[in-house]
Amino acid sequence: MKICVASPDIVGPIKNGGVGTACTALAQGLAAAGHEVTLFYTSTYFEMHDLEYWQRMYRRSNVELIGFRPASNPPLHRSTTVYDEDNLARSYRVYEQLRDTDFDLIHFVDYIGLGYYTALAKSQGLCLHNTRIAVTTHSPTLWSRLTNSAPVDDISYMVRDRMERRLIELSDMVISPSHYMLRWLRENGFKLPSRQIMLPNLMPSRMQGAPPDVPSAHRGPVKELVFFGRIEPRKGLLIFCDAIDRINRLLPEDVKITFLGKLGKEYPQDVLDARTARWKREVQVVSGLDTFQAVDYLHGEGRIAVLAALHDNSPYTVMECIYHSIPFISTDVGGVAELIAPESRDAVLYPPTPAGMAEHILRTMAAEDFGPARSNVDFPANLEAILRLHRELEAEVALERARPRRQARRPLVTVNILHFERPGGLAQALEALERQSYDNLEILVVDNGSRSEEAVAYLDALEAQGRDDLRVLRMGENVYEPAARNAGAYAARGEYVLFMDDDNVPKPNEVEVFCTAAENGGADILTCFNDHFVTDAPPEKDEDAVKRYIVMGDFGPLGLIYNSYGDLNCFARRDRFLEIGGFIVDGCFNHAEDWRFFAKAWAKGLKVDVVPEALLWYRTTLASWGTGWRKRDRAGAMMRAANAYLESAPAEVKPFVLLSQGLFWKASSADSARRNLSREAGALRRQVEKLEEEKKVLEFEKQLLMQAYRSVSHFALSTLEGQADHLPEVQRGVVHLRNIMRKYQ
Repeated sequence: MKICVASPDIVGPIKNGGVGTACTALAQGLAAAGHEVTLFYTSTYFEMHDLEYWQRMYRRSNVELIGFRPASNPPLHRSTTVYDEDNLARSYRVYEQLRDTDFDLIHFVDYIGLGYYTALAKSQGLCLHNTRIAVTTHSPTLWSRLTNSAPVDDISYMVRDRMERRLIELSDMVISPSHYMLRWLRENGFKLPSRQIMLPNLMPSRMQGAPPDVPSAHRGPVKELVFFGRIEPRKGLLIFCDAIDRINRLLPEDVKITFLGKLGKEYPQDVLDARTARWKREVQVVSGLDTFQAVDYLHGEGRIAVLAALHDNSPYTVMECIYHSIPFISTDVGGVAELIAPESRDAVLYPPTPAGMAEHILRTMAAEDFGPARSNVDFPANLEAILRLHRELEAEVALERARPRRQARRPLVTVNILHFERPGGLAQALEALERQSYDNLEILVVDNGSRSEEAVAYLDALEAQGRDDLRVLRMGENVYEPAARNAGAYAARGEYVLFMDDDNVPKPNEVEVFCTAAENGGADILTCFNDHFVTDAPPEKDEDAVKRYIVMGDFGPLGLIYNSYGDLNCFARRDRFLEIGGFIVDGCFNHAEDWRFFAKAWAKGLKVDVVPEALLWYRTTLASWGTGWRKRDRAGAMMRAANAYLESAPAEVKPFVLLSQGLFWKASSADSARRNLSREAGALRRQVEKLEEEKKVLEFEKQLLMQAYRSVSHFALSTLEGQADHLPEVQRGVVHLRNIMRKYQ
């Protein structure tokens, strides 16, 4: 079976991390069983070496490692965020790379939700027709933030959460390494696929060098307490330090304290040194080791690992200690107990408090026969269960490939074009509609009160064609745009309505792709990406667009903050659209018409989604970027969009709804100003560097000139020396030249 394992974290480029360890181990295990495995590293960050180096290493395990292709062309418009990178853009790049592949199975991880667009497009029948998608739940964003008492202080966390939820919902199956995480997902409103599987993670093998001999179980006295895990509060750093404070005077003087793991940002080396100085005993930090090197260290005589995480799913720190027979104790949190045999739990587990840890450390050190814990996981049987699952999936995919695809329906679609005084743009849009790959169309031009001679003549000419598939609806006068759009929807005959303006140009496959996605994905309203152009006519090729604007589509309540639902060029089920009253008609300023319509549709229970493809050309001007309504009327747009959410919020909550919206944009504006200052500072630095280079060139030229001047002066002196006694002017010149020679020696 052809299998892809896609993850932003893998062993090698990242020295250690639970997600990466699990993905690498899965890829190795499947490849060893004879599957054709591709490991897709969905990141560009390398802690060690580069992609080519790790490709060579992974080939030793018969795993083909790939990374991101060059950045998308056209460039992607950055999604709104404050601190985080643009994960929607990363998800789109993953989709671009996978949509035309023929994998039988793709494994994604939940973390960040980078498989979102891929799973979405597959559910819409746009790609990967015979591919299964599995998602393994390791570390959902909000679980990580909330269980570790970390603030949710950037909308990026909420966008990640939304992507993770949608990825899991759209997948064919969800795999969890613990029962604990499946319970957490259900309790926190995740929509899980019907196929839910609990399978512990696999253990990875070394990619270089032979594994060292595993020593027998430790039986000697404890000489070193090793805090094992990332050195940060969420992994229990503070309760560990507090526990040592409590028992420091009770520990033998020769017991050493070691921190084994990556240093977190909150507690760098100097801060940790200051915190541990009070113990007045040997303390060391061992950082920078990979997973296997850390295990080798823990095998040292007299060492016991102390695992102190405040919350955890199915931690590899525990699995590694069990698998490699390393004595350890651990906080009893999350899915930890599921990994440990019942008869070992009392000896190993303790409550996640300083007092509980302190008492357990003393009890463990006093025990004469304390050794490695027994495993609750039968590792060979677990591997066989995973391979059996993949054999079942292989048979299912084979049946799916042999089954003929059903004939797609081709319902009537009405293209509702809003027009006002732009006959040239309308002609361009109509010409593009003539090239559509979908043939069951009617075109309805809604003229919003055009009066110019040119526009009226063009509309008259359209009507004179007498076409059954093209009608002109004249509003008589210029009315509020949402009202004109709604009038077109009421007059439409199609099952679906594609709304568009006369200044945008549909790509040849727009209607067909929209219809396919709506029929397969079940959305009531679909938006899409769009490619911006600034010329009179769209470019010939997509990559020549100025930029590509991407959105999330199903943005849910996050639409309170900003619009990532999409653009007014949208595709709607006509009956559902009319059921909620269509676009909002209240006479307010037109800007944010799309934003508040999508917010209203979501609030009224309609399914809003996006097709992750650029289906239209969006006419714009470079001069308008950054000066549109988002700058001129942001406060008004925000308030109008917020109304959809305020209608359903309790009275006492409404001020906080507005506060969250306002605080985000305040932070966003501040961050935008910071980035502008950073760009200006960068430009000034480059200018200074350029001037410094020019200064060096001038200094060099000066030296050359002075050298030439000295040479000329020397020549003049030697020539005039004998004439100095006869000519006073020459004598004065000679004195002057001698002074210059002395000055520039």
